[in-house]
Amino acid sequence: MTARTHPWLHRFAWLTAGATFLLILAGASVTSNRAGLSVPDWPTTYGQFMFSFPRSKMVGGIFYEHGHRMIASVVGMLTIVLALWLVKAEPRRWVRRLGIGALAAVIAQGILGGLTVKFFLPPPVSIAHAALAEAFFCIILALALVTSVSWTQDGPLLPVKGAGNLKRLAAVTTALVYIQVLLGAAIRHANIGVLAHMIMAAVASVFVFALAMIVFARVPRTSLRIHALGLALLVAAQIGLGFATLLVRVPKAESGQLDPIQIIIPTIHLAVGALVLTGVLTKRIASTSAPAGGMGS
Repeated sequence: MTARTHPWLHRFAWLTAGATFLLILAGASVTSNRAGLSVPDWPTTYGQFMFSFPRSKMVGGIFYEHGHRMIASVVGMLTIVLALWLVKAEPRRWVRRLGIGALAAVIAQGILGGLTVKFFLPPPVSIAHAALAEAFFCIILALALVTSVSWTQDGPLLPVKGAGNLKRLAAVTTALVYIQVLLGAAIRHANIGVLAHMIMAAVASVFVFALAMIVFARVPRTSLRIHALGLALLVAAQIGLGFATLLVRVPKAESGQLDPIQIIIPTIHLAVGALVLTGVLTKRIASTSAPAGGMGS
């Protein structure tokens, strides 16, 4: 079925994506400040309804944990609206299903968040919570992309030599980055996997830079080249942030007041990692096709 353009649906998808990125930042702030159990009950906050909890009591770790919950609730409501809107207005079945998948993911994410509190931050649940957050962000960004005018009206096809190989390389690169995110979550929540994280960082970086170089060599579209350059620059920044995070890192088991630098750098590191994972470049490359005449993969 031919897709129709719904400008406000597209804008709403971007609003949801922006709120989701803010949520990831808030979640990173919770772990960086070690505030995960600052609010010991769930879904209430010290026995009160979340949105009626006094602002005057949002101090210290409560500010980060309760703020994270409030943003998560807003993202959940935005996702419900987005999913219902897609079901009602979107003619493409796979896009509707993606919207329903986003709704299922945000519900599961809320449950995992509650379990982290109920069971006092068990590492497997905390890591799953972090991993699903990144996957959910990717889904929402995908919805923002495929509801755009350029996708629905201009069509997804762009003749590119070796398009099949390019798409496969992009898919593998995204998978490697996601594994890297999981390893990073293992460090933050269980203090394990530092060496594996460093090795995977090197492997994923090589793939990202190779992907960017191939895009510049083969893809004529300026916007796609800009995406490739942006992704390469993000990875370069992420490498620097990763080394800085290791330098200021304090094992989770250690107590004591953290310096601001020990909070800010890991939080930014996680946020930039989320931007890399979003796979904007991968989603763009997935829209390519082999040029006429059989010059495909």
